[in-house]
Amino acid sequence: MIERDFKLLLNANALKNVQVHYAIMSHGYMVVANGSPLETAKRETREFKTLDAAAKFLFKVGVADFAVKLRTSC
Repeated sequence: MIERDFKLLLNANALKNVQVHYAIMSHGYMVVANGSPLETAKRETREFKTLDAAAKFLFKVGVADFAVKLRTSC
């Protein structure tokens, strides 16, 4: 889901859950909304270097309630 779609769903109150996942391969973080990762315009997963950067983005677009998942289930 690209950022534009993310904002549209947010404005329509259609986002069920927003999570920040630790991305093992990139050693960074990614935002996952309704099970879909946030993507760039080129359809690549948008990555954030720090958890603070991901949180800052979410606060900027109006998301104040999100979960953080630091590791995947084995």
